[in-house]
Amino acid sequence: MITIEKIRNFIQNEKYEYYTHAITEAKKDGVEPEDIVYVLLTGKIIEKYPDRQRVLVCGKTLSGLPLHVVCNHSDSDMIYIVTVYIPSDEEWTGNYQQRKRGGKR
Repeated sequence: MITIEKIRNFIQNEKYEYYTHAITEAKKDGVEPEDIVYVLLTGKIIEKYPDRQRVLVCGKTLSGLPLHVVCNHSDSDMIYIVTVYIPSDEEWTGNYQQRKRGGKR
């Protein structure tokens, strides 16, 4: 399983790519690429999905908004940014770091 340190290393070395879905979702939420990079450099892994080789990273954008970023680490040479979204109060608690009981997964 990937660590946040390894994700940061990939980001710092520009070894990452965006899925089209991530770009679309970011635009819908008004999230800029710099915000996504900032969250991956400063956030923390809050969920792991080993069967899909993905993790969910939580952090704050440059303007202080909460942001979730799903990363795929199936390639050992880089990471893929699968999707990004602003977490909802209805589904998340604990500073958007813990899924509420019965929340989607």
